[in-house]
Amino acid sequence: MPINPSRAKLYFVCTYDHRYTVKLPLQQLRRQNVTFKRLSYEALFRASYLAPASYIFSDFDRLSSTELTAAASVYRKLAAAGAKVMNDPALALCRDDTIRRLYQAGLSDFTCYSPRAGEKPQRFPVFLRTVTGHRGVLSDLLQSQDACDAALQDALSQGYPLHDLVFIEYAAQPHPETGFFQKQSAFFVDGAVVPSNIVNERNWVAKFGEANLATPEQYAQERRQMDEYPYETWVKEVFACLNVDYGRLDFGVVDGRPQAYEVNTNPTLGRSVDHPNPDRAVALRISRDRILGALRALATRPSGRRVYVGGVLTRRGALRRLKRI
Repeated sequence: MPINPSRAKLYFVCTYDHRYTVKLPLQQLRRQNVTFKRLSYEALFRASYLAPASYIFSDFDRLSSTELTAAASVYRKLAAAGAKVMNDPALALCRDDTIRRLYQAGLSDFTCYSPRAGEKPQRFPVFLRTVTGHRGVLSDLLQSQDACDAALQDALSQGYPLHDLVFIEYAAQPHPETGFFQKQSAFFVDGAVVPSNIVNERNWVAKFGEANLATPEQYAQERRQMDEYPYETWVKEVFACLNVDYGRLDFGVVDGRPQAYEVNTNPTLGRSVDHPNPDRAVALRISRDRILGALRALATRPSGRRVYVGGVLTRRGALRRLKRI
């Protein structure tokens, strides 16, 4: 089934159930006379022809090896035809390989250990979590090998597969002025770094943030970072090291050094909301507008003839995946 290329300028390729992440730019860019289209892998693999637009590939941690290979094939056919393509599926790293590569490159100060390979933590504390997915941690902080063994057995008894488990060294630190843990984030779009807001939590696993923990000083910091971002060079080095062209980096700061936790190739692009603090409101609006601007720049690439990709996976195979979702 060919994909209609008549108006598309930018495609965002993701799994069908996770298309919601880019709902905001879908709406905003259309208002700016730019066609931004979500394309599921299920549709991509069935397509015979694709539009010669720009493409962002994402959601690699939700694809099987067969699907990653198929996605990489499409990526190369588009690139050979002169289309702008970002995030090469063939270079995608899983969570533990990402942590190891950044540690080896000196861009983070912590590493991880794979139980499936018989690796045992060399430094404590650590915690246990899954390699794939976004399910969070499976244990508290573990201070010894005995505690790691117990946590591993508990995870296995719950049915978590051994190949999907990893021990990660603890790399967090409460903010010295507030005593709360902070998670910082930065978007990366084809070379452009866009700072995002900071979240605060009492728990060391800072993810979504807790209300009423941020201070006016933090909001002022967020606003200043929109003009002069101290981590810009480091963020670029992280994405270059991982061969990722688009995504969001989540990180913390320990003893003044940034520590990269995760790069998400399909982050949610949220709507800028009203906020009682003027600095936070301005920072949110600037961040949103810069991300949209970077996406809009991608969508203005010149286009030519449709690209033949030949339906890299059969319709039957794609339907089997649809049933699994």
